[in-house]
Amino acid sequence: MQPTYHPLANIFGTQTRHLVPLFQRPYVWGKDEQWEPLWDDLSHLADRLITAGGKKVAGHFLGTVVLEQTDTPSGRVTRREVIDGQQRLTTLQIVLQAAKHAFGEIIGSGNEHGEKCARIEIPRLEALTLNPPGYEEEEKYKVWPTNEDRAAFQQVMDANGPADLIGAKTRMAEAYTFFVDSMRTWLGKGPAEQRVPALSSALKDHLRLIVLDLDSSDEPQAIFETLNAHGTPLLPADLIKNWLLWQFARRNVDATAPYEQYWSSFDRDPGYWRQKIGTGHAARARVDTFLQNWLICRVRQPISASHLYDQFLKHAELRVPPEDLQSVHHLMDDIHVHGKLFRQIDQPTGRSRFATFCTRLKPLDMSVFQPVLLAVMDRKGSDDADRDAVAEILESYLVRRMVCGAQTRGYGTLAIDLIDVVHAVDGTMPVAPAICKYLTEIKGTLFWPGDTRFKSDWGSRAFYGYFRRGRVLMILQALEEHYQTPGALGEPVVGFDFSKLTIEHVMPQKWRDHWPIEGGETERLNRDRALHGIGNLTLVSDALNPSLSNLAWKLPQRADGKANCKSVALKAHSKLQMNAKLLDLWPDVWSEEQITERARVLFETALNIWPGPVSTRAMDLQE
Repeated sequence: MQPTYHPLANIFGTQTRHLVPLFQRPYVWGKDEQWEPLWDDLSHLADRLITAGGKKVAGHFLGTVVLEQTDTPSGRVTRREVIDGQQRLTTLQIVLQAAKHAFGEIIGSGNEHGEKCARIEIPRLEALTLNPPGYEEEEKYKVWPTNEDRAAFQQVMDANGPADLIGAKTRMAEAYTFFVDSMRTWLGKGPAEQRVPALSSALKDHLRLIVLDLDSSDEPQAIFETLNAHGTPLLPADLIKNWLLWQFARRNVDATAPYEQYWSSFDRDPGYWRQKIGTGHAARARVDTFLQNWLICRVRQPISASHLYDQFLKHAELRVPPEDLQSVHHLMDDIHVHGKLFRQIDQPTGRSRFATFCTRLKPLDMSVFQPVLLAVMDRKGSDDADRDAVAEILESYLVRRMVCGAQTRGYGTLAIDLIDVVHAVDGTMPVAPAICKYLTEIKGTLFWPGDTRFKSDWGSRAFYGYFRRGRVLMILQALEEHYQTPGALGEPVVGFDFSKLTIEHVMPQKWRDHWPIEGGETERLNRDRALHGIGNLTLVSDALNPSLSNLAWKLPQRADGKANCKSVALKAHSKLQMNAKLLDLWPDVWSEEQITERARVLFETALNIWPGPVSTRAMDLQE
């Protein structure tokens, strides 16, 4: 490996194409973390050149790129593969293009000296972005990105100016626009005849990279991984992709077809797959979460996010015998198929019981069971009916345990046990009965609460303030959706955007000011306990006016028909079936007694949504 220190004029000044191989990730640089710091460095460097008055200015080091010489057919532009540094090289090409167009806007401005400088510098920058004509069309570009980025890159590099990219939504177009705008502002702060040469020189001569040229004894894939281990911000998914595609390259087989067939879908939608999910230190790209779930499903062992790639290699070593390229196809196809299944879980559509459960998994925060769903979906014997049955069983298990305050410790192990249960069933048979039997027979802390325990906690638990707000919303929404289903076989007739619903206390939290009570402190404490129970909670599609929300439950109707009490206000602001039933059953009085009665009514609905274990009586005896 031979390191050299070069300005951009040397790197891009020769007739060379820098090809980004398939195993590289797509373009991911963004404004806050990369574009703005790069522009700050570049603009400060240009400022120093202006103030230096011809004196020597030190170059600015941008980092390292690793290149590998590749065989070039006679009469073609010399090719070099970018093993590391493609984000830098691609961005620098966009910056050079932006500078050309920013300088071009000076031409015609009436500034004779500025126009002269722009006309001199534009061709100099042009030579760093395009190879001379006479070669194949794609060979004109100094950098040639990986497949999924080529159209976006060509759009930017073929543009005649900013007007050609108005409305373009790609990340590369956004980078170009950022740099053009930044350069316009900077160029406008002083004489163009001074600033154009300074910015051009800063780009060509003073931005520098260390270039590491690999020789024939170096292993590109190993170097790629080593660079990541020393801090290059690559995802485990990037390393997995690299390993898979390298299996073709090291056998001198073109990886384009398998990439397009099996992996391109992950790169073509970076807004989804590379989006970080989770919070804080637990936030990870969605594609890594998927691969973790897929691997758990396959090896049936816990897989930590920090060791995802290592565990993948162990699995791949078992699945891919030496020199067996067909097994690589099978492995990539398995990932591809499960990627589509994962997206059905993560972005459910339709109104099936399975889709509903997938939607409710998020507020339940039980993604640990996603590998179980993948295992179920990847079976011939698990048709839509079996999936729906599995969804009802798992949701009942999880919701009942949540309401009963049961601990979640051990869910990761339970999920793997359930995957074992799935694999133990004949592949042509439904799996829901086996899962139900397994959960029903669990003893100890992971028990499935029966109806007696469920009813007791349902009626006594302070839902509001005890559970996360999203979980309370999920329970109330589930009740409402059930009310809007005309029959057991009917489709829901939901006409609401449930994401905009808010939790409302029927008896207001500030009841002491507006809902007087007879009795002493004991009665007041009893009311406070009832206040946050499920019986006193409902949903409203529009938040009630706070001035109405605290009014009495029932007052004589006003002559003008406007709301003057809570029941009238609730009726005026809500079209939900849950509230219609509330007003039908208790139109005149609302107190602790009605809260208890409504909790019992809601529980009967909850039993239909979340039925208990098969052997409910036996479970009740255990409790």
